[in-house]
Amino acid sequence: MKYRYTDKYIFVIMGLLILFALYLQYSISKSTEKLKNEEIEKTERYAERITNYIQSETNSTTLKSYLEAHPDKREALNKMLHAFLTKEIQYIFLLYKDDKGHYRFLLDGSLKDPVEYNTIFFPKSKLFDHVYQTQKPQIIKQSEGVEEIWLSLLYPMVKDNNTQALLVIDLSKAYGDYLNDFNSPIVYIVTLMQWFLLISFLFLVYLGYNFHRLRKSMLIDPLTSAYTKLYLKEFFDVKKVNQYNAMMIDIDRFKLINEKYGYETGDTILKLFTKEMLKLLPKESRVIHTGGSEFFVILEKSSADLKEMAEKVFEGLTKKRYLIDNETISLTISMSAMVIPEDVEYIGNIQRCLDEKLLEIKNRGKNGLGIIDNVSVTEVKYKNMDYIKETLEEERLTCVYQPIFDTKTQQIIKYEALVRLVDKEDPQKLIAPYYFLDMIKNTTQYIKMSKLVFKNVFHTLHMYPDIKISVNIDLCDLYNADMMKLITQELFKHKQNAHRLTFEILEDHEIKDYDMVALIFQQLKTFGSKIAIDDFGSGYANYIYLIKLDVDVLKIDGGLIKELLYYPERTKMMLNSIKVLADVYGYEVVAEFVSNKEIYDIVCELDIPYSQGYYLGEPKPIEEYMNKEQN
Repeated sequence: MKYRYTDKYIFVIMGLLILFALYLQYSISKSTEKLKNEEIEKTERYAERITNYIQSETNSTTLKSYLEAHPDKREALNKMLHAFLTKEIQYIFLLYKDDKGHYRFLLDGSLKDPVEYNTIFFPKSKLFDHVYQTQKPQIIKQSEGVEEIWLSLLYPMVKDNNTQALLVIDLSKAYGDYLNDFNSPIVYIVTLMQWFLLISFLFLVYLGYNFHRLRKSMLIDPLTSAYTKLYLKEFFDVKKVNQYNAMMIDIDRFKLINEKYGYETGDTILKLFTKEMLKLLPKESRVIHTGGSEFFVILEKSSADLKEMAEKVFEGLTKKRYLIDNETISLTISMSAMVIPEDVEYIGNIQRCLDEKLLEIKNRGKNGLGIIDNVSVTEVKYKNMDYIKETLEEERLTCVYQPIFDTKTQQIIKYEALVRLVDKEDPQKLIAPYYFLDMIKNTTQYIKMSKLVFKNVFHTLHMYPDIKISVNIDLCDLYNADMMKLITQELFKHKQNAHRLTFEILEDHEIKDYDMVALIFQQLKTFGSKIAIDDFGSGYANYIYLIKLDVDVLKIDGGLIKELLYYPERTKMMLNSIKVLADVYGYEVVAEFVSNKEIYDIVCELDIPYSQGYYLGEPKPIEEYMNKEQN
């Protein structure tokens, strides 16, 4: 059940409960009515039997004449009527209508203070005359008759199509109240339930109203009136990501605007900026204020061409001028836009891609537009932090191994371990570090990855006791106490194989504390491991390393090796100088990126002892090389 629909479901359920309570009340009312009708039908049967009996006793003459002529019979019939008196029937008597239209008593079933024969009776209801004329039984309700009774049954006594008399049976008010109260406990409970449900419903309406206001404040940014990140999440709970394109827009140096003109002016600019953005975008677009001066925009693919729309928005927002308190303020923006691939299902992956592009634009000097229109689904998928985290938690990691050769003999002398993640859907597909390594740097996931790499490498060393392996590690990682603890523990745990391991040091930043680095290298070499400087001759990996640090191997930067194809003579001189220096100090030298025969021949000519590259051997599972050697 979606969270956004929970309140609607609650209201529906409450409505159904109220309807159920009303149905219960209706059912109880019908049950009581049915009970009353059954009593009335029973009374009608009594009346029919009484009239039949009286008529059988007076069959030879008219009823009035018979009763007038036989006082003893009248007395017997009065007693007979009395026998029908119960707690339900309060009165029972027989009336006739004289020549003047007055009703008079013929019989009275009351033994206590009975009404005398031929006493006049004044009915309060016109239904007496109606029954007398129509000769059909009729019920008189309490409001239409004597108030001490619940209702009266008028039953005509007909002979030769003439109404001779009316039998009146009065049901007691006490019995009527008893029938009404028969279901009263249930009625009381149902009534309480209805009140409870009604109060609960009103309370829910109140809560729903406040929740709606709160929800609106959570989905709509109160400052810019744009949507919030929560709205974006809920939007793509019901919409498909691949039906939209996306843009990310950030106002350059917005902090300076706040500092120069004040935060109130900054807020005003954000409001006006949002309004201007909405004017430039198609009507169906959604603008999300992701924080600060950054906005995320989604627009339907069918609404506009992304490139044209992005250029229109970029030009419109950069040309716009804002007049605030006699100050004309112009803005520059950094903006990225992306055509979302068809198979993408998670909008967070798109945001991350746009963030990377936006950072690239800012690093180039801001005020620029970058459009990503050929990104692959694979790239979007593999750069998803959640996907990487899940992969590492499930230990779907392996290492492939690229051989390092003796240049002259082309014999493998060592292997470089290269990390790969394993695709969840297709285990044969391996994910290169390009997609995930930068994302997990300086996180616990990086430590987890490194632990799995060392596990794989030491397992390989154990399985194949005649090989040597080098493994890459960033020097910055060695400054990390957790990483250093992991490495030293692994070296101690596998100290019998540590001498066959070489650490290839990657350096992205200039070393500032050589004494500390020297101490770290000493720790790594404690169990016989070697230190190799990767990408030597480029970036920060320079000759001062050789003066201040104790290293064993120099891996010449692939960029220098490639230059052999374009500036062969100068490059040869540079490589030769490195080799001479390595020979003097006893360093092993490896030429990386030997990608074709031409480069390989020059490396041989320069007498560089070791070579590595796709021309000689591609990264593969170690088993493939081992099986090949055995064959």
